[in-house]
Amino acid sequence: MLIDRYLPKFDVTQVVERYVDAPPDKTFAAIRDTDLRDPLINVLFAIRELPRRIGRWWRREKVPPAAKPAKITFRTMTDSGPGWTVLAEEPGVEFVVGSVGRFWKKDYGGRPVTALEFTPFHEPGYAKLALGFAVRPSPTGGAILRYEARTVTTDAGARRAFRWYWRLIQPGVALVMGRALKRIQAEAERSAKP
Repeated sequence: MLIDRYLPKFDVTQVVERYVDAPPDKTFAAIRDTDLRDPLINVLFAIRELPRRIGRWWRREKVPPAAKPAKITFRTMTDSGPGWTVLAEEPGVEFVVGSVGRFWKKDYGGRPVTALEFTPFHEPGYAKLALGFAVRPSPTGGAILRYEARTVTTDAGARRAFRWYWRLIQPGVALVMGRALKRIQAEAERSAKP
């Protein structure tokens, strides 16, 4: 797995696999291009941003109306999203993206790094997150879609902060990724129909 090259050791991980009734090439394309917007996911992200919006309101700052999210795909996240870097790709089979930040902070504490800087990055107070997506042919036809997220912290203080944050958000992350994978599965299966 490509993710092993970038985060062989980690503090937390989450793995989800799904059977997809579509060829591996259609499934891989769907990972990159499926619109991941979902009403429940939008609500969860709005809840995540609520403290910041309340703080701005409390300080009597102008609070802009919540913007309707544009199409969100793993392609747009890595092409134009802040803080996400494509670490490696085996076209049609697997890719890994990474991000460095203080994810427990209101603004996520993003620290842009290149693919070459990701593995050796050890500045105190941060966490490194790698997301791996892989597609393998299923022995019964179709494909197996695998998602894995790994996070490692750079020091004890970051580890304490991240563990507290992870306990709080882990159920939401599981829900978000489960729903995202269902959308990817549905798109791959739709595109595979004659």
